[in-house]
Amino acid sequence: MQAFVPKNRRPQFELQLKIIDLNNVPLVSGTSYVKWHLPSSTSAEHRGRTSKEIIREHKASWEYEKNLPVRLVIDRNGMLQESEVHFEVMQEYSSGARGERIILGNVKLNLAEFVDGGEDGEATVTRRYLMQDSKINSTLKVRNAKLLLPANIAKSIQDRYIYETD
Repeated sequence: MQAFVPKNRRPQFELQLKIIDLNNVPLVSGTSYVKWHLPSSTSAEHRGRTSKEIIREHKASWEYEKNLPVRLVIDRNGMLQESEVHFEVMQEYSSGARGERIILGNVKLNLAEFVDGGEDGEATVTRRYLMQDSKINSTLKVRNAKLLLPANIAKSIQDRYIYETD
């Protein structure tokens, strides 16, 4: 990413993030929570964590919602550059006299994949993501509202984008 990008190539979007649940947790006891952050930003509002929820029947549920402004970069060719959001799933449990904290895994999502010019009617995307860097097959369910492009930027990107047909 370039060090200095003009403001007209960094449009602001509204991200609606919702962390729903974690399933297939191997331990039946303890608590679990999710820490998330946008590595491209140093702003305090671009990081957070869910509450600690008790694991019941190999599942932890949250209804964590966060709405925040996000700036994505448009390169010189009119294409959106990648901007990731990282989720780190933690688990705490008691083993004897003291508690233990382990990282169950993490998930990385590219926010540029959720940008929409506004043509289709589907406003949100809810998916289960298999955790990476993990020894277990737990999945994290996340809902992202599609980020809507301002009209003038959507038109300029569509004009420059070349659709490849197979």
